[in-house]
Amino acid sequence: MTMNYQPDHHETLLWVRNVQLSYDGQPLFSKPISFELNRGDRLALIGPNGSGKSSLIAAILGQFKGEVTGEIQLTENAKRSLVRQHYPDNVGTLTQFAEKRGLSYQALLNNLKKLGMPRTTFNTPIQQLSAGQQKKVELAASLATPTSLYLWDEPLNYLDVFNQEQLTTLIQTVQPTMLITEHDRDFIQSVSTKIVSL
Repeated sequence: MTMNYQPDHHETLLWVRNVQLSYDGQPLFSKPISFELNRGDRLALIGPNGSGKSSLIAAILGQFKGEVTGEIQLTENAKRSLVRQHYPDNVGTLTQFAEKRGLSYQALLNNLKKLGMPRTTFNTPIQQLSAGQQKKVELAASLATPTSLYLWDEPLNYLDVFNQEQLTTLIQTVQPTMLITEHDRDFIQSVSTKIVSL
């Protein structure tokens, strides 16, 4: 697999200072969260389901629906690439999808082949693929996107052990700047340089 990582010239790409997220006045975190993400860091957000990991990523992207206190600064011109848990907007053929995203179709296909997607699925509309295959499209698209910052929310969902090992090796080799949430402790220990527990 390939990763189109293009390091940003900024030393720090993300600041989170004393951030608390709340819904209807109910805070998500036991105490406010603070951390910095510097170039080359692979920061893992860990915690049980419902602890606010995905909500914090949404807040970083300005998409959180509740209340945010504290300060979040994301370097504006740093290119970002996401792996989301839900991707209803991934539709159409892979050709249409790559064109809409401005991706190299060959890079997208190459990553999908490496992830074990059968060639017979390449002309099937994405919304008709299995859940696991749709996840591979989301992941392959992130890998093919030219970016300086990866924000990956549970990238290992639906992936088998071989795929997980492929991703681990790729991240260890490329050493990109990442913010990642994942329940698999072995993966986190293998790829992360910082851990923030929620």
